[in-house]
Amino acid sequence: MVQIDFSTPRLQSFNGIFLIFFTDIAKRVKQNIYILAIPFLQKNLFNNYGTYIYIGLALLVILQFVFSYLSYKKFKFSIQEDAFHLDSGVIKLSHIEIPFERIQNINLQQNVLQQLLNVVGFDIETAGEGTAEIKIKALDKEFANALKAKLIEEKNKVQGAELNLDEDKTSEITEQTPSKEDTLLFQLDFKTLIKVGISSNLFKGVGLLLAFLAYLYNFIMDFLTTIFDLNLEEDFKNRIPETLSFISLVIIVVFIAGFLITVLTTVLKYYNLKIFKNQQNYEVVYGLFKRENKVIKKTKTQIFEIRTNPVKELFKIRSVFVSQASSKQLTEKQKIGLVGLSKENLGILFHSLFHLELSDLNYELSRSQPRLFFRYFYKNLAIVIGLSAAAYFVYFNWVSIVGLIIILLGLSWIAFLRVKKSSIGFNSDLISIRKGSIDTKFKIIEIHKLQSVRLSRNIFQQYNGHADLNLETASGTVTIEYLKVKEAVELLNYFIYKVESTDKGWI
Repeated sequence: MVQIDFSTPRLQSFNGIFLIFFTDIAKRVKQNIYILAIPFLQKNLFNNYGTYIYIGLALLVILQFVFSYLSYKKFKFSIQEDAFHLDSGVIKLSHIEIPFERIQNINLQQNVLQQLLNVVGFDIETAGEGTAEIKIKALDKEFANALKAKLIEEKNKVQGAELNLDEDKTSEITEQTPSKEDTLLFQLDFKTLIKVGISSNLFKGVGLLLAFLAYLYNFIMDFLTTIFDLNLEEDFKNRIPETLSFISLVIIVVFIAGFLITVLTTVLKYYNLKIFKNQQNYEVVYGLFKRENKVIKKTKTQIFEIRTNPVKELFKIRSVFVSQASSKQLTEKQKIGLVGLSKENLGILFHSLFHLELSDLNYELSRSQPRLFFRYFYKNLAIVIGLSAAAYFVYFNWVSIVGLIIILLGLSWIAFLRVKKSSIGFNSDLISIRKGSIDTKFKIIEIHKLQSVRLSRNIFQQYNGHADLNLETASGTVTIEYLKVKEAVELLNYFIYKVESTDKGWI
Protein backbone atom coordinates (compact mmCIF):
# COMPACT_ATOMS: atom_id res chain seq x y z
CA MET A 1 0.00 0.00 0.00
CA VAL A 2 1.35 3.43 -0.98
CA GLN A 3 2.34 5.54 2.02
CA ILE A 4 0.51 8.87 2.14
CA ASP A 5 2.06 12.02 3.62
CA PHE A 6 -0.82 13.44 5.66
CA SER A 7 1.31 16.29 7.04
CA THR A 8 0.97 18.15 3.72
CA PRO A 9 -2.26 20.22 3.58
CA ARG A 10 -4.66 18.52 1.18
CA LEU A 11 -7.80 19.40 -0.72
CA GLN A 12 -10.89 17.26 -1.08
CA SER A 13 -11.40 15.09 -4.15
CA PHE A 14 -11.74 17.12 -7.38
CA ASN A 15 -15.32 15.91 -7.67
CA GLY A 16 -15.91 17.73 -4.41
CA ILE A 17 -16.29 20.95 -6.43
CA PHE A 18 -19.47 19.63 -8.03
CA LEU A 19 -20.71 18.07 -4.78
CA ILE A 20 -20.31 21.39 -2.93
CA PHE A 21 -21.97 23.25 -5.82
CA PHE A 22 -25.01 20.98 -6.06
CA THR A 23 -25.35 20.84 -2.27
CA ASP A 24 -25.23 24.63 -2.01
CA ILE A 25 -27.73 25.03 -4.85
CA ALA A 26 -30.16 22.65 -3.15
CA LYS A 27 -29.73 24.55 0.13
CA ARG A 28 -30.40 27.92 -1.54
CA VAL A 29 -33.51 26.58 -3.29
CA LYS A 30 -34.82 25.16 -0.03
CA GLN A 31 -34.18 28.44 1.81
CA ASN A 32 -35.87 30.56 -0.88
CA ILE A 33 -38.58 28.23 -2.18
CA TYR A 34 -41.37 30.76 -1.64
CA ILE A 35 -39.46 33.56 -3.39
CA LEU A 36 -38.66 31.27 -6.34
CA ALA A 37 -42.35 30.34 -6.61
CA ILE A 38 -43.46 33.98 -7.04
CA PRO A 39 -42.91 34.09 -10.84
CA PHE A 40 -45.20 31.07 -11.26
CA LEU A 41 -47.99 32.79 -9.31
CA GLN A 42 -47.95 35.91 -11.43
CA LYS A 43 -49.92 35.58 -14.64
CA ASN A 44 -47.91 37.86 -16.96
CA LEU A 45 -44.59 38.04 -15.15
CA PHE A 46 -42.77 35.65 -17.52
CA ASN A 47 -44.26 37.35 -20.57
CA ASN A 48 -43.08 40.79 -19.45
CA TYR A 49 -39.84 39.99 -17.62
CA GLY A 50 -38.93 36.45 -18.71
CA THR A 51 -35.56 37.43 -20.22
CA TYR A 52 -34.46 39.28 -17.08
CA ILE A 53 -35.58 36.40 -14.86
CA TYR A 54 -33.53 33.88 -16.86
CA ILE A 55 -30.48 36.16 -16.92
CA GLY A 56 -30.78 36.74 -13.16
CA LEU A 57 -31.04 33.02 -12.42
CA ALA A 58 -28.04 32.30 -14.68
CA LEU A 59 -25.96 34.94 -12.87
CA LEU A 60 -26.93 33.51 -9.49
CA VAL A 61 -25.92 30.00 -10.62
CA ILE A 62 -22.57 31.29 -11.92
CA LEU A 63 -21.90 33.22 -8.71
CA GLN A 64 -22.80 30.14 -6.68
CA PHE A 65 -20.38 28.00 -8.70
CA VAL A 66 -17.57 30.54 -8.16
CA PHE A 67 -18.32 30.58 -4.43
CA SER A 68 -18.38 26.77 -4.32
CA TYR A 69 -15.05 26.60 -6.16
CA LEU A 70 -13.43 29.07 -3.75
CA SER A 71 -14.89 27.11 -0.84
CA TYR A 72 -13.30 23.96 -2.27
CA LYS A 73 -9.88 25.63 -2.72
CA LYS A 74 -9.89 27.12 0.79
CA PHE A 75 -10.84 23.84 2.47
CA LYS A 76 -7.54 22.18 3.45
CA PHE A 77 -6.72 19.60 6.10
CA SER A 78 -3.63 17.86 7.43
CA ILE A 79 -2.31 15.72 10.27
CA GLN A 80 0.44 17.33 12.31
CA GLU A 81 2.28 16.01 15.36
CA ASP A 82 -0.15 17.58 17.81
CA ALA A 83 -3.59 17.39 16.14
CA PHE A 84 -5.78 17.18 13.05
CA HIS A 85 -5.80 20.63 11.39
CA LEU A 86 -8.50 22.09 9.16
CA ASP A 87 -8.67 25.45 7.34
CA SER A 88 -11.90 26.57 5.68
CA GLY A 89 -13.99 29.58 4.72
CA VAL A 90 -14.21 31.99 1.81
CA ILE A 91 -15.09 35.34 3.36
CA LYS A 92 -14.66 34.35 7.01
CA LEU A 93 -11.61 32.12 7.38
CA SER A 94 -11.44 29.61 10.22
CA HIS A 95 -8.81 27.24 11.59
CA ILE A 96 -9.76 24.20 13.67
CA GLU A 97 -7.44 21.89 15.58
CA ILE A 98 -8.70 18.58 16.96
CA PRO A 99 -6.27 16.92 19.40
CA PHE A 100 -6.06 13.19 18.74
CA GLU A 101 -7.21 12.25 22.26
CA ARG A 102 -10.51 14.12 21.72
CA ILE A 103 -11.46 12.02 18.69
CA GLN A 104 -14.31 9.63 19.59
CA ASN A 105 -15.77 8.34 16.31
CA ILE A 106 -14.88 8.54 12.64
CA ASN A 107 -17.81 7.85 10.31
CA LEU A 108 -17.85 7.38 6.53
CA GLN A 109 -21.08 7.91 4.59
CA GLN A 110 -22.37 8.20 1.02
CA ASN A 111 -25.57 9.83 -0.13
CA VAL A 112 -26.85 9.31 -3.65
CA LEU A 113 -24.94 12.32 -5.04
CA GLN A 114 -21.70 11.16 -3.43
CA GLN A 115 -22.22 7.71 -4.94
CA LEU A 116 -22.69 9.24 -8.40
CA LEU A 117 -19.50 11.29 -7.96
CA ASN A 118 -17.65 8.26 -6.48
CA VAL A 119 -16.68 10.01 -3.24
CA VAL A 120 -17.48 9.51 0.45
CA GLY A 121 -18.21 11.87 3.33
CA PHE A 122 -15.81 11.85 6.30
CA ASP A 123 -17.09 12.88 9.75
CA ILE A 124 -15.06 13.21 12.94
CA GLU A 125 -16.94 13.22 16.25
CA THR A 126 -15.20 14.50 19.37
CA ALA A 127 -15.82 13.92 23.07
CA GLY A 128 -19.09 15.49 24.21
CA GLU A 129 -20.26 16.50 20.77
CA GLY A 130 -23.73 15.51 19.61
CA THR A 131 -22.88 15.99 15.94
CA ALA A 132 -19.68 15.70 13.95
CA GLU A 133 -17.27 18.55 14.63
CA ILE A 134 -15.45 17.97 11.34
CA LYS A 135 -17.36 17.23 8.13
CA ILE A 136 -15.41 16.58 4.93
CA LYS A 137 -17.86 16.17 2.06
CA ALA A 138 -15.82 14.51 -0.68
CA LEU A 139 -12.86 12.12 -0.38
CA ASP A 140 -11.81 9.16 -2.47
CA LYS A 141 -12.85 6.03 -0.58
CA GLU A 142 -9.34 4.54 -0.46
CA PHE A 143 -7.90 7.83 0.80
CA ALA A 144 -10.69 8.17 3.39
CA ASN A 145 -9.96 4.71 4.79
CA ALA A 146 -6.24 5.51 4.96
CA LEU A 147 -6.97 8.81 6.73
CA LYS A 148 -9.24 7.02 9.21
CA ALA A 149 -6.56 4.41 9.96
CA LYS A 150 -3.93 7.14 10.45
CA LEU A 151 -6.10 9.11 12.89
CA ILE A 152 -6.89 5.96 14.91
CA GLU A 153 -3.17 5.14 14.99
CA GLU A 154 -2.29 8.64 16.25
CA LYS A 155 -5.06 8.50 18.85
CA ASN A 156 -3.78 5.16 20.17
CA LYS A 157 -0.22 6.52 20.35
CA VAL A 158 -1.38 9.45 22.47
CA GLN A 159 -3.42 7.19 24.77
CA GLY A 160 -0.46 4.85 25.18
CA ALA A 161 1.88 7.73 26.06
CA GLU A 162 -0.57 9.27 28.55
CA LEU A 163 -1.16 6.00 30.40
CA ASN A 164 2.54 5.06 30.31
CA LEU A 165 1.56 1.54 29.30
CA ASP A 166 3.88 -1.44 29.43
CA GLU A 167 4.76 -3.42 26.29
CA ASP A 168 1.83 -5.83 26.59
CA LYS A 169 -0.77 -3.05 26.88
CA THR A 170 0.84 -1.08 24.10
CA SER A 171 0.60 -4.03 21.73
CA GLU A 172 -3.04 -4.44 22.75
CA ILE A 173 -3.80 -0.84 21.74
CA THR A 174 -1.94 -1.21 18.48
CA GLU A 175 -4.16 -4.15 17.57
CA GLN A 176 -7.21 -1.89 17.83
CA THR A 177 -6.21 -0.10 14.68
CA PRO A 178 -8.00 -1.53 11.64
CA SER A 179 -5.00 -3.56 10.48
CA LYS A 180 -7.06 -6.73 10.70
CA GLU A 181 -10.25 -7.23 8.80
CA ASP A 182 -13.39 -6.68 10.83
CA THR A 183 -15.54 -9.70 11.66
CA LEU A 184 -18.98 -9.66 10.05
CA LEU A 185 -21.41 -10.29 12.91
CA PHE A 186 -24.76 -9.68 11.23
CA GLN A 187 -26.13 -8.90 7.76
CA LEU A 188 -29.76 -7.99 7.16
CA ASP A 189 -31.22 -10.00 4.28
CA PHE A 190 -33.86 -8.46 2.02
CA LYS A 191 -36.69 -10.67 3.29
CA THR A 192 -36.09 -9.55 6.88
CA LEU A 193 -35.74 -5.95 5.69
CA ILE A 194 -39.25 -6.13 4.22
CA LYS A 195 -40.47 -7.46 7.58
CA VAL A 196 -38.83 -4.49 9.28
CA GLY A 197 -40.63 -2.13 6.90
CA ILE A 198 -43.99 -3.82 7.46
CA SER A 199 -43.57 -3.69 11.25
CA SER A 200 -42.37 -0.06 11.32
CA ASN A 201 -44.39 2.88 12.57
CA LEU A 202 -47.26 3.27 10.07
CA PHE A 203 -48.19 6.71 11.38
CA LYS A 204 -44.81 8.09 10.33
CA GLY A 205 -45.58 7.34 6.68
CA VAL A 206 -49.15 8.60 7.05
CA GLY A 207 -47.86 11.78 8.66
CA LEU A 208 -45.39 12.38 5.82
CA LEU A 209 -48.16 11.83 3.28
CA LEU A 210 -50.59 14.15 5.06
CA ALA A 211 -47.92 16.84 5.34
CA PHE A 212 -47.20 16.55 1.61
CA LEU A 213 -50.91 16.60 0.72
CA ALA A 214 -51.47 19.64 2.95
CA TYR A 215 -48.58 21.48 1.28
CA LEU A 216 -49.79 20.44 -2.18
CA TYR A 217 -53.36 21.48 -1.38
CA ASN A 218 -52.30 24.93 -0.15
CA PHE A 219 -50.03 25.44 -3.16
CA ILE A 220 -52.74 24.45 -5.68
CA MET A 221 -55.40 26.53 -3.91
CA ASP A 222 -53.15 29.61 -3.87
CA PHE A 223 -52.22 29.07 -7.51
CA LEU A 224 -55.81 28.61 -8.77
CA THR A 225 -57.15 31.42 -6.62
CA THR A 226 -54.47 33.83 -7.88
CA ILE A 227 -54.59 32.88 -11.56
CA PHE A 228 -58.26 32.06 -12.12
CA ASP A 229 -59.91 33.78 -9.16
CA LEU A 230 -61.73 30.57 -8.17
CA ASN A 231 -63.12 29.69 -4.76
CA LEU A 232 -62.85 25.90 -4.62
CA GLU A 233 -63.19 25.64 -0.84
CA GLU A 234 -66.88 26.53 -0.96
CA ASP A 235 -67.42 24.00 -3.73
CA PHE A 236 -65.66 21.31 -1.67
CA LYS A 237 -67.84 22.07 1.36
CA ASN A 238 -70.98 21.48 -0.71
CA ARG A 239 -69.81 18.30 -2.46
CA ILE A 240 -67.62 16.24 -0.09
CA PRO A 241 -70.22 15.73 2.68
CA GLU A 242 -72.69 14.36 0.11
CA THR A 243 -71.24 10.90 0.42
CA LEU A 244 -69.41 9.07 3.19
CA SER A 245 -67.98 6.65 0.65
CA PHE A 246 -65.71 9.38 -0.70
CA ILE A 247 -64.40 10.14 2.78
CA SER A 248 -63.88 6.42 3.46
CA LEU A 249 -62.03 6.04 0.16
CA VAL A 250 -59.73 8.96 0.99
CA ILE A 251 -58.92 7.48 4.41
CA ILE A 252 -58.19 4.03 2.94
CA VAL A 253 -55.98 5.49 0.20
CA VAL A 254 -54.06 7.61 2.71
CA PHE A 255 -53.39 4.63 4.97
CA ILE A 256 -52.37 2.33 2.11
CA ALA A 257 -50.09 5.00 0.65
CA GLY A 258 -48.71 5.73 4.13
CA PHE A 259 -47.99 2.04 4.63
CA LEU A 260 -46.16 1.82 1.30
CA ILE A 261 -44.18 4.98 2.09
CA THR A 262 -43.17 3.53 5.47
CA VAL A 263 -41.97 0.27 3.89
CA LEU A 264 -40.14 2.08 1.09
CA THR A 265 -38.35 4.58 3.34
CA THR A 266 -37.31 1.77 5.70
CA VAL A 267 -35.93 -0.34 2.84
CA LEU A 268 -34.01 2.62 1.40
CA LYS A 269 -32.60 3.63 4.78
CA TYR A 270 -31.51 0.23 6.10
CA TYR A 271 -30.71 -1.55 2.81
CA ASN A 272 -27.88 -4.09 3.16
CA LEU A 273 -27.35 -3.35 6.85
CA LYS A 274 -24.17 -4.96 8.18
CA ILE A 275 -22.69 -5.07 11.67
CA PHE A 276 -18.94 -5.65 12.03
CA LYS A 277 -17.15 -6.52 15.27
CA ASN A 278 -13.78 -4.85 15.80
CA GLN A 279 -12.25 -5.48 19.23
CA GLN A 280 -14.64 -3.80 21.71
CA ASN A 281 -16.42 -1.72 19.05
CA TYR A 282 -19.12 -2.31 16.46
CA GLU A 283 -19.15 -0.76 13.00
CA VAL A 284 -22.59 -0.35 11.43
CA VAL A 285 -23.05 0.16 7.67
CA TYR A 286 -26.42 0.61 5.93
CA GLY A 287 -28.34 2.56 3.28
CA LEU A 288 -29.04 2.39 -0.46
CA PHE A 289 -28.95 6.00 -1.69
CA LYS A 290 -27.23 7.30 1.44
CA ARG A 291 -24.63 4.90 2.81
CA GLU A 292 -24.05 5.41 6.54
CA ASN A 293 -21.00 4.15 8.38
CA LYS A 294 -21.14 4.54 12.17
CA VAL A 295 -19.22 3.14 15.12
CA ILE A 296 -20.75 1.96 18.40
CA LYS A 297 -18.30 2.20 21.28
CA LYS A 298 -18.89 0.44 24.57
CA THR A 299 -17.47 3.33 26.58
CA LYS A 300 -19.49 5.95 24.74
CA THR A 301 -22.81 4.03 24.77
CA GLN A 302 -25.27 5.71 27.15
CA ILE A 303 -28.72 4.31 26.32
CA PHE A 304 -29.42 0.91 24.77
CA GLU A 305 -33.01 0.97 23.52
CA ILE A 306 -34.90 -2.17 22.43
CA ARG A 307 -38.10 -1.62 20.43
CA THR A 308 -40.81 -4.11 19.60
CA ASN A 309 -44.51 -4.25 18.72
CA PRO A 310 -47.08 -7.00 17.99
CA VAL A 311 -46.00 -7.30 14.33
CA LYS A 312 -42.31 -7.51 15.26
CA GLU A 313 -43.22 -10.17 17.82
CA LEU A 314 -44.97 -12.11 15.05
CA PHE A 315 -41.89 -11.84 12.82
CA LYS A 316 -39.55 -12.59 15.78
CA ILE A 317 -37.39 -9.53 15.19
CA ARG A 318 -36.28 -6.59 17.31
CA SER A 319 -34.91 -3.13 16.66
CA VAL A 320 -32.15 -1.55 18.72
CA PHE A 321 -31.31 2.15 18.87
CA VAL A 322 -28.06 3.17 20.56
CA SER A 323 -27.58 6.67 22.00
CA GLN A 324 -23.94 7.65 22.48
CA ALA A 325 -22.39 10.44 24.54
CA SER A 326 -23.33 13.90 23.34
CA SER A 327 -23.30 17.50 24.54
CA LYS A 328 -27.09 17.71 24.14
CA GLN A 329 -30.28 15.65 23.89
CA LEU A 330 -30.01 13.37 20.88
CA THR A 331 -32.66 13.49 18.20
CA GLU A 332 -34.13 10.33 16.69
CA LYS A 333 -31.93 10.76 13.60
CA GLN A 334 -28.75 10.88 15.68
CA LYS A 335 -29.36 7.51 17.28
CA ILE A 336 -27.68 4.50 15.67
CA GLY A 337 -30.35 2.07 14.49
CA LEU A 338 -29.89 -1.71 14.24
CA VAL A 339 -33.04 -3.28 12.86
CA GLY A 340 -34.22 -6.80 12.09
CA LEU A 341 -32.21 -8.44 14.88
CA SER A 342 -33.15 -11.91 16.02
CA LYS A 343 -33.25 -12.80 19.71
CA GLU A 344 -29.83 -14.44 19.38
CA ASN A 345 -28.24 -11.44 17.62
CA LEU A 346 -29.71 -9.11 20.23
CA GLY A 347 -28.26 -11.24 23.04
CA ILE A 348 -24.78 -11.26 21.44
CA LEU A 349 -24.79 -7.48 20.98
CA PHE A 350 -26.03 -6.84 24.51
CA HIS A 351 -23.47 -9.20 26.07
CA SER A 352 -20.62 -7.55 24.15
CA LEU A 353 -21.59 -4.05 25.32
CA PHE A 354 -22.53 -4.82 28.92
CA HIS A 355 -20.89 -8.21 29.67
CA LEU A 356 -24.26 -9.45 30.94
CA GLU A 357 -26.75 -11.99 29.64
CA LEU A 358 -29.95 -10.24 28.56
CA SER A 359 -32.08 -13.33 29.18
CA ASP A 360 -30.85 -13.67 32.79
CA LEU A 361 -31.61 -10.13 33.96
CA ASN A 362 -34.00 -9.58 36.86
CA TYR A 363 -35.28 -6.17 37.96
CA GLU A 364 -37.10 -4.69 40.90
CA LEU A 365 -40.06 -2.85 39.34
CA SER A 366 -41.82 0.42 40.14
CA ARG A 367 -44.81 1.34 37.97
CA SER A 368 -46.31 4.67 37.00
CA GLN A 369 -49.55 5.29 38.85
CA PRO A 370 -53.01 5.38 37.17
CA ARG A 371 -53.25 9.14 37.77
CA LEU A 372 -50.82 9.53 34.86
CA PHE A 373 -53.78 8.80 32.58
CA PHE A 374 -55.34 12.16 33.43
CA ARG A 375 -52.16 14.00 32.38
CA TYR A 376 -52.40 12.42 28.93
CA PHE A 377 -56.19 12.77 28.81
CA TYR A 378 -56.14 16.53 29.42
CA LYS A 379 -53.49 16.99 26.72
CA ASN A 380 -55.57 14.95 24.29
CA LEU A 381 -58.71 16.85 25.28
CA ALA A 382 -56.95 20.12 24.42
CA ILE A 383 -56.12 18.71 20.96
CA VAL A 384 -59.75 17.66 20.38
CA ILE A 385 -61.03 21.08 21.52
CA GLY A 386 -58.67 22.73 19.04
CA LEU A 387 -59.88 20.46 16.25
CA SER A 388 -63.48 21.18 17.28
CA ALA A 389 -62.88 24.91 17.02
CA ALA A 390 -61.34 24.46 13.57
CA ALA A 391 -64.27 22.26 12.48
CA TYR A 392 -66.78 24.81 13.79
CA PHE A 393 -65.38 27.57 11.60
CA VAL A 394 -64.75 25.36 8.53
CA TYR A 395 -67.59 22.86 8.46
CA PHE A 396 -69.51 21.50 11.48
CA ASN A 397 -72.14 18.74 11.26
CA TRP A 398 -72.78 15.24 12.61
CA VAL A 399 -69.95 13.75 10.53
CA SER A 400 -67.35 16.00 12.15
CA ILE A 401 -68.83 15.34 15.60
CA VAL A 402 -68.56 11.56 15.12
CA GLY A 403 -65.02 11.99 13.83
CA LEU A 404 -64.03 14.06 16.86
CA ILE A 405 -65.49 11.48 19.25
CA ILE A 406 -63.58 8.68 17.48
CA ILE A 407 -60.36 10.71 17.71
CA LEU A 408 -60.88 11.33 21.44
CA LEU A 409 -61.60 7.64 22.10
CA GLY A 410 -58.55 6.59 20.07
CA LEU A 411 -56.25 9.02 21.91
CA SER A 412 -57.68 7.88 25.26
CA TRP A 413 -56.99 4.24 24.39
CA ILE A 414 -53.40 5.11 23.46
CA ALA A 415 -53.04 7.04 26.74
CA PHE A 416 -54.30 4.00 28.66
CA LEU A 417 -51.69 1.79 26.98
CA ARG A 418 -48.94 4.32 27.76
CA VAL A 419 -49.84 4.30 31.46
CA LYS A 420 -50.07 0.51 31.53
CA LYS A 421 -46.59 0.08 30.03
CA SER A 422 -44.79 2.87 31.92
CA SER A 423 -42.41 1.43 34.54
CA ILE A 424 -38.81 1.47 35.77
CA GLY A 425 -36.79 -1.57 36.82
CA PHE A 426 -33.33 -1.74 38.35
CA ASN A 427 -30.72 -4.12 39.67
CA SER A 428 -27.17 -3.62 40.93
CA ASP A 429 -25.84 -2.69 37.47
CA LEU A 430 -28.63 -1.55 35.16
CA ILE A 431 -31.77 0.54 34.90
CA SER A 432 -34.53 -0.59 32.53
CA ILE A 433 -37.22 1.94 31.60
CA ARG A 434 -40.30 0.66 29.81
CA LYS A 435 -42.48 2.98 27.74
CA GLY A 436 -44.77 2.95 24.74
CA SER A 437 -48.34 2.43 23.63
CA ILE A 438 -48.67 0.12 20.64
CA ASP A 439 -44.89 -0.01 20.26
CA THR A 440 -42.94 -0.97 23.38
CA LYS A 441 -39.57 0.59 24.18
CA PHE A 442 -37.08 -0.70 26.75
CA LYS A 443 -34.33 1.83 27.53
CA ILE A 444 -31.40 0.25 29.35
CA ILE A 445 -28.86 2.46 31.15
CA GLU A 446 -25.83 1.48 33.19
CA ILE A 447 -26.26 3.07 36.62
CA HIS A 448 -22.68 4.36 36.81
CA LYS A 449 -23.27 6.38 33.60
CA LEU A 450 -25.94 8.57 35.21
CA GLN A 451 -24.81 12.17 35.42
CA SER A 452 -27.59 13.37 37.68
CA VAL A 453 -30.87 12.19 39.21
CA ARG A 454 -33.64 14.56 40.31
CA LEU A 455 -37.31 14.66 41.23
CA SER A 456 -39.86 17.07 39.77
CA ARG A 457 -43.35 17.62 41.20
CA ASN A 458 -46.01 19.96 39.85
CA ILE A 459 -48.68 21.46 42.07
CA PHE A 460 -51.05 18.52 41.53
CA GLN A 461 -48.36 15.95 42.32
CA GLN A 462 -47.49 17.78 45.52
CA TYR A 463 -51.13 17.47 46.56
CA ASN A 464 -51.66 13.81 45.61
CA GLY A 465 -48.26 12.39 46.63
CA HIS A 466 -46.59 11.63 43.29
CA ALA A 467 -43.39 12.67 41.51
CA ASP A 468 -41.57 12.38 38.19
CA LEU A 469 -38.07 10.89 38.28
CA ASN A 470 -35.58 12.43 35.80
CA LEU A 471 -32.43 10.52 34.87
CA GLU A 472 -29.81 12.56 33.02
CA THR A 473 -27.16 10.87 30.89
CA ALA A 474 -24.57 12.16 28.47
CA SER A 475 -27.02 11.58 25.59
CA GLY A 476 -30.12 13.17 27.11
CA THR A 477 -32.73 12.92 29.86
CA VAL A 478 -35.14 10.05 30.45
CA THR A 479 -38.22 10.69 32.61
CA ILE A 480 -40.42 8.21 34.47
CA GLU A 481 -43.72 9.89 35.20
CA TYR A 482 -46.05 9.65 38.17
CA LEU A 483 -44.30 7.35 40.61
CA LYS A 484 -45.38 7.29 44.23
CA VAL A 485 -43.26 9.93 45.92
CA LYS A 486 -41.88 7.45 48.48
CA GLU A 487 -40.74 5.08 45.70
CA ALA A 488 -39.27 7.97 43.70
CA VAL A 489 -37.22 9.18 46.70
CA GLU A 490 -35.95 5.66 47.39
CA LEU A 491 -34.90 5.25 43.77
CA LEU A 492 -33.19 8.65 43.75
CA ASN A 493 -31.20 7.85 46.91
CA TYR A 494 -30.23 4.40 45.62
CA PHE A 495 -29.03 5.69 42.23
CA ILE A 496 -27.03 8.53 43.81
CA TYR A 497 -25.42 6.06 46.22
CA LYS A 498 -24.49 3.69 43.37
CA VAL A 499 -23.00 6.50 41.25
CA GLU A 500 -20.96 7.97 44.10
CA SER A 501 -19.66 4.62 45.27
CA THR A 502 -18.45 3.33 41.90
CA ASP A 503 -15.02 3.81 40.39
CA LYS A 504 -16.30 3.40 36.83
CA GLY A 505 -16.41 6.36 34.42
CA TRP A 506 -19.37 7.36 32.26
CA ILE A 507 -17.22 7.52 29.11
